[in-house]
Parts: sequence; C-alpha cells; structure tokens
Amino acid sequence: MNRDTRISVIVPVYNVEEYLSRCVDSILAQTHSNLEVILVDDGAKDASGVICDGYAAKDPRVKVIHKKNGGLSSARNRGLEAAGGEYIAFVDSDDWIEPDAYAHLLHIMDKYDVKLVCGGRYDVDGDTGEKTVGLCPAREEVISAEELAGRIFLWDGCDSSACDKLYHRSLLENFRYPEGKVCEDVPVTYRIVLAAERVAVSDKPFYNYFHRSGSISTAAAITEKTFHFSRHTEEIYPYIRQHYPAIENQARYLRVRSLSHILLLLEQAEKDTRKQFSAEYRHARKELKKHTGFILKSPYFGKKEKITNLLLNLGLYRMLRPVFHRA
Repeated sequence: MNRDTRISVIVPVYNVEEYLSRCVDSILAQTHSNLEVILVDDGAKDASGVICDGYAAKDPRVKVIHKKNGGLSSARNRGLEAAGGEYIAFVDSDDWIEPDAYAHLLHIMDKYDVKLVCGGRYDVDGDTGEKTVGLCPAREEVISAEELAGRIFLWDGCDSSACDKLYHRSLLENFRYPEGKVCEDVPVTYRIVLAAERVAVSDKPFYNYFHRSGSISTAAAITEKTFHFSRHTEEIYPYIRQHYPAIENQARYLRVRSLSHILLLLEQAEKDTRKQFSAEYRHARKELKKHTGFILKSPYFGKKEKITNLLLNLGLYRMLRPVFHRA
C-alpha cells in the first residue's frame, strides 16, 4: 500500500476537552501521514469545539464539522457523508492509537488483498492508567467473513467495536449507524464484515480503549437504553439463522448473553427499578426460556454461566444468589 493511500479518520466529539488533544495528536502523528481527520463536534457544551477548530487552523488534514447534538451514531454518520478517503477508520475522542497503527493495517490490507482488517486493542484504566492487552486476535491470518462474524458474536479476540478495524470505503456505502440507540456497533459491524467476504485479522494491538467513569460504556444506571443491546440481538439472531446457518450458534450465544445481561441487572436492582421495568423483565425471561436446551448443551457457556442462566430462567437468581456466590 503506497503513501498515496488516503485514510479518512472519523472522530465524534462531545464534551471531551480533557482528552481530545491526546486523541487527535495520536492520529496526526501516524507514520502513515496521508490522512483526512474529520472531527465531528456533536454540539459539545465545553471547549471541545474550540479545540477542534484550533487543530483545523494548524493542520490542513483536519476538517471540522459542527452540528446539533444527535449522539455518537449521528456524528459517525455525518462523518461518513463527508469522508473522501479510500479507507475509513473510527476513533472515539477519549481514546488514542499507536503511532504505526494505520501503516500496519494498510500493510495487512495489501499483503492479503482484503477490504477489512481487524486489529487488537489495549484496555486503559481511567483511574490508574494501567494498560493491558484487551480483545486481540490470537494470530495474524486471513479468514472468511462468516468466521469473523462468528468470533465477534463470541467476543473471541474481537467484538462489534467500529474502532479497532480499518475498512475500504466501499463496504460502508450501504450502512449507517442507528441514531438514538446505544450499542450502535452491534447491529452494524457484523453486516459490514459479512459484506467483505474475506477479511484479515492482526494480533498486534493498536487501539487504546480508555475506560473512564461516566462514559457511555461504563454508565451503570438502568434506563430505556439499557435494553437496546437485547433489541439488537433480537434482530440479529433470526437474520443469521436464516442467511448464515454455519454461525447460528454463535449468534444464539450473543442473544442469550444479551438477555441474561438484562436479567442480572434487574435482579440486582432496587425494588422501584424492577417495578419500573417489569415488562422488560418478563419479556427477557420469556425469551431466555426459549434457549434452555441450547444453554445446557452449548460449549460456549461455562458451568457457572449455565447455572446462572438457569436460575434466571426459573426466577430464582435473587433468592439463591447469596448461596450461589458463596459456593
């Protein structure tokens, strides 16, 4: 891949003045310098928008879009509309990337003649700064799109994150992120992957995923958005079962995980919260019961997970939880 290959890097920005410079500096410092950095100011209320404009004034590779707040998906979609590069990458504004990230991913693209590469990432603790290898493929290889989608459903070295992947722009032409939703990568990434037919994975972490208190991914309160993940899998599982039966069990695993996630949160919530979301609780239990046989037989669940899911199934988790966790 030559130096003329242009990558559009889309960065949604919202109230991240404390972290934004670290993010943008890491992109501009890439050893592959032919970049278009699209900073989408999603109606930030702090100085983030001003910081964006400062970068645009200093570096011609930086383009800034100021828009009314619409959420992460809206910002990404706006960035996609403006992107002019042959390849597309996403970086969240509180994260950062290693200096040779895009040079390496482009090398993998060229080496295997593929349109999508999935790399690894580091997890960085926002309180301590401790950096550890997070989800990362076990080895560099070329695999089928179905294989990668199956691994995504299992969290097997990768997941639905848009940010630890590099895409040829043609893969994204027919896809946009669902606005007004959280877990927005879940219903989109696997579809993009499946459109690629062949993909490559790299065992080299390049993306630094910063876990900070109060971010979307760490927010603990149960709200309507808590159920978006499960609603995504409610559509994913039947689609995969019909069109890609070879990875049906992996998609079913994702479906079960999304249901048990809801039930665990509600079982441990305060009484008023359980009452508020009682309809969602009943629906999740009803849905989980459909997968009882799969849970018992599937090699994807460990013994403790199987017991937990069965207790949730029977509505006994809250009562037996103290005994179960003491064992």
